[in-house]
Amino acid sequence: MTDSTWPTVGVAGARGVVGGVFCSILADAGLPAACLRAFGHEEGHMLSYGGTDVAVHVLDDVNARELDVLFLAVDGPQSREIMAGPGASVQLVVDNSSAFRLADDVPLVVPEANAHAARERSGNLIANPNCTTAAAVVALAPIRDLAGLASVDLASYQAVSGAGRKGLDAFDAERGTEHRDRAEASPFHGRIADSVVPQIDVLDETGWSGEEKKIHAELRKILEMPDLDIAATTVRVPVHTGHSVALHIRTERDTTVEELEAVLRAAPGLEYRPADGSARHPMPLDVEGRDPVLVGRLRAVPGRARGFALWVSSDNLRKGAALNAIQSAVAADPERYGRLLPPPR
Repeated sequence: MTDSTWPTVGVAGARGVVGGVFCSILADAGLPAACLRAFGHEEGHMLSYGGTDVAVHVLDDVNARELDVLFLAVDGPQSREIMAGPGASVQLVVDNSSAFRLADDVPLVVPEANAHAARERSGNLIANPNCTTAAAVVALAPIRDLAGLASVDLASYQAVSGAGRKGLDAFDAERGTEHRDRAEASPFHGRIADSVVPQIDVLDETGWSGEEKKIHAELRKILEMPDLDIAATTVRVPVHTGHSVALHIRTERDTTVEELEAVLRAAPGLEYRPADGSARHPMPLDVEGRDPVLVGRLRAVPGRARGFALWVSSDNLRKGAALNAIQSAVAADPERYGRLLPPPR
């Protein structure tokens, strides 16, 4: 029997890396095991949840009708299949894949920037952005609101966990080996241990990677700036968890480092660290398992009118994926889903 004061929550891909973080956050929020539905490829598995075991089932039309909200921690093709079938009958679905992010009728949400899009959606689906996009938006949105954005150049330093279990396995297999070959079945375009790989996803005919093009399009959509001048270079680095982003921006209106610092300190979902060395600069080790996006190294670019640089780090599995998805559900209906958010970590 379920507790009627809690929604019934489904997690598709519950046994995966991101699915596990969804379940961890929901357990921290106190969601009873009786209100969780864990879904996977096949029946028969069990999932440890909040000190008890939860059975994993295959999502179908029957069990979908039990759900108040469904979180999809699966790949794009699987998300499309679910939404063409059982997902259509769920009141609210938040998809973590890239399948629907750029669809005109599907809101792409980072609540610190565009929570209204979740509330004003026309259907039952909300898309969760790329993990790098989510972190960058938390820092860029308050700057946009203060002084506008004329251009954004970014370089990402993305952890191996962003590639899921295969990425973690490749990293672990390569570490400590003397050869320079990449691990068998590695999802990366070169050895990741003791190196960096300056390509994520496939390259198009002009040399831009799929990851870079996602960031270009997603930033424009979430920030509601369809003509924003953006250039991204995405890089995979030998870090377990925690994406970092170097941002170089131009504002539309005159502002100062002091004004930007003040607005960043007050921004939701963000922890600001001063650039003068009085506090440790944001690093992946500081964000793993934590909710806020850390921002530091804010400085003016010499000789560049309205030019500023800053550094961002965040947990790609939490704010970059599961946490942002749950926050988006809460933004869509705070009364119904508000209990799904635990105290901040």
